[in-house]
Amino acid sequence: MKTMETKMKSMEIEMERLRTENKGRVKVAFSATLSAFSLKFIGPSANATTLVYENALTNIGNAYDTNTGIFTAPVKGVYYFNFVLFNVRGMSTGVRMLKNGHHVVSATDNPPEQDTEDTASNAVSLLLEEGDRINLELWENRRVYTDGNRRNTFSGHLLFTM
Repeated sequence: MKTMETKMKSMEIEMERLRTENKGRVKVAFSATLSAFSLKFIGPSANATTLVYENALTNIGNAYDTNTGIFTAPVKGVYYFNFVLFNVRGMSTGVRMLKNGHHVVSATDNPPEQDTEDTASNAVSLLLEEGDRINLELWENRRVYTDGNRRNTFSGHLLFTM
């Protein structure tokens, strides 16, 4: 009986330690879409354009800015990002992900010939320093289409701190 009580007390202490440890962990996760309520093309433009995903579905930690389209890492760690583009017939789409202004990955789709709609996507895990900035940029002379169905998404979350 004494051994059971000792084990039980030990487990309670360990559970409390883990609760305390987790309470202090930084939580970062966001998911946003382009305009949720309008039918519009973004682009084409002669210059690359930062895409601003203004409709935040979630923004835990407030690291994604819905006014600028920029994610700023609050802590050093490994982050996972993904994005999906939607476009309709007539013109190519293409987006690059930038880290502090430098190209990381891209997604592109040529004009759909057989169907009227197409999507492109990409995903990446990145080691970021505190203050590093991630954003998506629409390529020159390309476009995306948004129609309220929330098919253009940009998401990311902290996997673990370093």
